[in-house]
Amino acid sequence: MENPIYIGLSRQAQLRREIGVVANNIANMDTTAFKRQININQAYNERIRHGEKLAFVIDISTALDLQEGGFKVTGNSMDVALRGQGYFQVDDGASVKYTRNGSFALDDQNRLVTQQGNLVLDDQARPIVVPGGGTSLNIAGDGSITYDDVEIGRLGVVEFQNPEDLKASRDSMFISDEPPQPAEDTRVIQGSLETSNVNPIVEMTEMIEIHRTYESVKRLMDQENERQKQVAQRLARPLQSG
Repeated sequence: MENPIYIGLSRQAQLRREIGVVANNIANMDTTAFKRQININQAYNERIRHGEKLAFVIDISTALDLQEGGFKVTGNSMDVALRGQGYFQVDDGASVKYTRNGSFALDDQNRLVTQQGNLVLDDQARPIVVPGGGTSLNIAGDGSITYDDVEIGRLGVVEFQNPEDLKASRDSMFISDEPPQPAEDTRVIQGSLETSNVNPIVEMTEMIEIHRTYESVKRLMDQENERQKQVAQRLARPLQSG
């Protein structure tokens, strides 16, 4: 008799995780180049007596919505956005990671870095050194970087054959087990940044719907619990003698 309650608990657990994903999306709606996450779940059918089936909810994982965000013009020569499916390569000191957040700066060694201090890599996976403080920096659509009309490097913009396999890391970065390839059809836009692809209206609507579903499941579980109590009370009553 507890099976309906177990099903309800599995659904509630999945809804809790889903609302966490939605809340994280909303929290990052102003994060540069953030990609919203989507919760993936499925029903697991378990056969019980007399051919009946019960459907438990299983939380599989989260997936990334890799749809391109909008573009915000900043006019900052250190800001670059990507139009296409490419990613910048950055070295966070542990490994090479990938990002579409092109809000760059210079460190104390005139190396191009992210706002978190991670090294931005060129097309040979090397750090990019910008002389003169970057005041006359120009970044072309193909990622080539010139300073005072002299080319000093090229941004390492790459893409993946299976981008859906990218895994989200921290600070809008991604990791991949798949070797990257040069991004042939991605253009670099200097003086702009890609915005988050989170639609706050969609996410708020989703959060409201999750909350309603959670309350609905709770009511059903309460009703089932009350039904079981009544059944137990009736079975416990002594038989009336004739």
